[in-house]
Amino acid sequence: GADQHPTGFEPGIYERIYQIGDQGWSDAVNPSLNQKDTMPEPSAVLIVHNLSTIFANGNGGLHALDRLSFEVCPEEFVCVLGPSGCGKSTLLRALAGLIQPTEGEIIFKGAPLLGPLHGIGYVFQKANLMPWRSVLENITLPLELRSIPAAQALERAEAMIDLVGLQGFAHVLPRDLSGGMAQRVALARALV
Repeated sequence: GADQHPTGFEPGIYERIYQIGDQGWSDAVNPSLNQKDTMPEPSAVLIVHNLSTIFANGNGGLHALDRLSFEVCPEEFVCVLGPSGCGKSTLLRALAGLIQPTEGEIIFKGAPLLGPLHGIGYVFQKANLMPWRSVLENITLPLELRSIPAAQALERAEAMIDLVGLQGFAHVLPRDLSGGMAQRVALARALV
């Protein structure tokens, strides 16, 4: 109901905040949404079920994620919050298909997520731009890797430059961009 939404947020916009703390992941709006023993509703576009990620460290392993389960429905906005080192980036890397979980499963649009997919973008904490490539060339990189024709790649990249407000910077190298501008290039590259 309306009483579940913080002041200043309209129902339907603020959906869930997943927070991680000393006791693991929790759903700040509705604790019943983080049940670890049942699969989420099948209408979800993203289902994470009993996801665990353990990194070898010579001391029994570092448990970055421990039996995490949640769902995301179409048009839902989800925010993941937590202190440094709690597993947020590990979760996002797994959801982008960049790392495989130790246990559990990720279902995206009804199919198991086994690696990177077109339609899933990931913007790293650092922009990670190729320093020898211009703004335009950094944005077209994923299109080149997918063998998109050059004319189509150029058109899509120019549209992204407009979207992120970098008109006039298409041929600028990353060293000449502010930090915020570099992040906008990274965002455009993820969205293209």
